[in-house]
Amino acid sequence: MDFILIVVYMILIYILAELIVNAIDVLAYELKIPEGITSSVIASLVTTLPEFLVPLISFLKGSVDTTHIGLGSIFGGPMFLSVFGFGFMLLVIEAKYKRFKDLYDLTNILFFLFAFNMALLANFLPFKKPLVLLFLLIYAYFVYVQFKSRKTTGEEEKETLFFSKLGIKGYTKTLAVVQGVLVILALPFVIDGLVLSIDGVSHLLGWDSYKSAIVFSPLATELPELSNAFIWVRKGKLKSSIGNIVGSLVFQSCMPVSLGLWFTDWHIPNMLMVGGFLSILSTLIFSLSISKAINLRIGIIFIIFIIVLYFLYIL
Repeated sequence: MDFILIVVYMILIYILAELIVNAIDVLAYELKIPEGITSSVIASLVTTLPEFLVPLISFLKGSVDTTHIGLGSIFGGPMFLSVFGFGFMLLVIEAKYKRFKDLYDLTNILFFLFAFNMALLANFLPFKKPLVLLFLLIYAYFVYVQFKSRKTTGEEEKETLFFSKLGIKGYTKTLAVVQGVLVILALPFVIDGLVLSIDGVSHLLGWDSYKSAIVFSPLATELPELSNAFIWVRKGKLKSSIGNIVGSLVFQSCMPVSLGLWFTDWHIPNMLMVGGFLSILSTLIFSLSISKAINLRIGIIFIIFIIVLYFLYIL
């Protein structure tokens, strides 16, 4: 039964992702907000809410198992999103955008690489809590850079709000906000249901809390980001799709990590350190591929190799 519920919840999450992307796109067009900001900051903040809540609730419960779940979700999320998200983007670029130029500002990816490397390095440092301020400043500066640049993706176009298709006319901005808020309110309940179903499957398999968190927690928490990426690609908004993945990774490498540094002793087991290394490796391969430092197909082969390592790592 849990397996069936997992499929049902995944479908619901995709539908909610469609609705939130639609609301964000319409509101951004109406308010003339550059699409680079909507994808890298606004959409990523909405979809990374579960990544923040899972470790927060886990740490507040205070038990050994829940602490392990919190740490596992902090490292499992970026690993899952960077490997499968960037792997998906490389396949799309190879299939549809072989002749590309200035595809994405790689400076934004440096925020994630710096922050996540610092998170791994913190494991070996005698002081932990003072680093919380550093990670908060990194994310604040990332947001500042996005708003200061106000770069457009060149993909802005008017869309029809879903609520408008239901026959509700006028008040477009207000309806877009209402539609977005309703999705934000519904998303935690759907993800909570998915987590409970996943937890049932993990107990059935006899997995410990670390393994369950690093495998199953990302399946729940990263699905909105991957859904958004797919939706924007389907709409022909490649830069927005990449921006959403990168913005989500920057958030995850700063805010949930800050929770871990504050609430735990931040002693990272080797299993999670390996996951962090795979995240950084896949991000570097993606960056080298879209900067044309290496051939796209070679990048895809490397990502496939990392996916194999990912499954071997899980097993």
